[in-house]
Amino acid sequence: MTSLKQEEKSPGRQALQTFIAFVLLFLIYAIAVQVTEIDMGKLRSENRQSQLIGVLRFLADPDITNPDLIDPLFEEETESFDLTETSVNTLNLIVETIFMALLATTIGTVLAVPVSFLAARNLMLEVTSPLASFMLALALLPIGGGLGLLGARQMVNLAANFSNQTGLTLGIFTATVVASWLLLRFGPPIVTDKKRSSGATAVALGELVLIILLTLFALALLSALGQVGGVSLANFLQSSAFGLGPITVNFSFVGNFFKIMGDMLSLVLPALTAVLGAGVAMLLGSRYGQEAVLRLSGTPARLVTTVCTFLGTAVLVYGIGTILNWLYEFDNPTNWTLYPALALGVIATVGSLFVAPKRPFGVGFAIYTLARGIFNTLRSIEPLIMAIVFVVWVGLGPFAGVMALTLHTIAALGKLFSEQIEGIDDGPIEAINATGANRLQMIVFAVIPQIVPPYIAYTLYRWDINVRMSTIIGFVGGGGIGFLLSQSIRLLRYREASVMMLAIAIVVSLLDYISSSVRRRVI
Repeated sequence: MTSLKQEEKSPGRQALQTFIAFVLLFLIYAIAVQVTEIDMGKLRSENRQSQLIGVLRFLADPDITNPDLIDPLFEEETESFDLTETSVNTLNLIVETIFMALLATTIGTVLAVPVSFLAARNLMLEVTSPLASFMLALALLPIGGGLGLLGARQMVNLAANFSNQTGLTLGIFTATVVASWLLLRFGPPIVTDKKRSSGATAVALGELVLIILLTLFALALLSALGQVGGVSLANFLQSSAFGLGPITVNFSFVGNFFKIMGDMLSLVLPALTAVLGAGVAMLLGSRYGQEAVLRLSGTPARLVTTVCTFLGTAVLVYGIGTILNWLYEFDNPTNWTLYPALALGVIATVGSLFVAPKRPFGVGFAIYTLARGIFNTLRSIEPLIMAIVFVVWVGLGPFAGVMALTLHTIAALGKLFSEQIEGIDDGPIEAINATGANRLQMIVFAVIPQIVPPYIAYTLYRWDINVRMSTIIGFVGGGGIGFLLSQSIRLLRYREASVMMLAIAIVVSLLDYISSSVRRRVI
């Protein structure tokens, strides 16, 4: 054994291993040169060199101003100069590019913050529950989501009946808000530490449902007010525009902002309510499933586990089959939805008989793996490809670019944020948990104070990245300066392209300096 170790460490063997490594490295680079078709002869071609010099000279002379203007009165050259049409278009589109990146970064950050907690390994690994707990949560998911979606749609449709009468809508909105406040202020407490009777529990539950419906109705009325009032305000501000010399000041965009916010609220409210309803249903299912298993023992606990396992598996398989049927439009949808749900539900039920009812399963790890998988999938798709898809959906323009950048921002920031959570100090978490705080309190008081500065820094850095990405997205019609730049390059108008490249470089450098300064102050 000793002689073998000496032979492995001998200089001759190490030299042979080093020689083989160099040979393999040489072969790799040789293949790389062959695949990339590197041809040094093209660099020495006089024709190509002259073409390169011509392009560089055009790029070095951007078409920014017209310095040689003729005074029509005296018919002689003046010393004044004016911006070219290319420069004016570049200024307009570079502003559009900046605001595209700003909106995408803002929306993406807001959506990335909550999902980043689901992708934090150190937080999710501690989440465990019995089999019946998360299976009952899966079974109740479509019920909560469906009720939330139905309730929000009904409130939106009800509010639309008053949208033509702004005064009446405003009055109903005020009355709804006051009624919700009165219920919260003078009604029985919804959450209490005292033990309630069954009647008091039913009253509190009815009060909670009523407050939720009133809140949805108030938001739907607010959406209608934004849509109608925004149009009226835009028309009023447009008719009240005034001029300052050659510049006309028009604030109609303020009214348009309220209209867009109203449209967005009416569109997002049903989907958001469905997600919240599904989340609440899953939380209730997880809680009551766990309590049922922990309170029972023996055959009753095993029976609860088998029933919940059948329901949860059937719902999960049926949902996956429904999505596949929507995507591929199968000839016999039942073969992909109902039958697999029943068959796999029975198989999972039989398997649950061999599992201890109170055995904890790593639900948090499964959620963490799923969230990371979604982030990695979205990040692997370039924003350029996303922009092509959104252009088909909403048409050419900056709106498609904003949506593509937003989706990629959620994936990128979600990963960065989650990794920042994984690197926080465990001391405050242990101290908060030692006081008996619940999970939400632990996140609010121990996690969030440690991640606010890096979250702000990453958000600013992402805005810088989105400005650069916006120029590329414009190549496929996603708005911004990229579309005009690609058009100028295709038409060999290099002086015009030089103006846009110069503007992009200035804006990126300026934003990089600003974001770096802010990050230094924050961190």
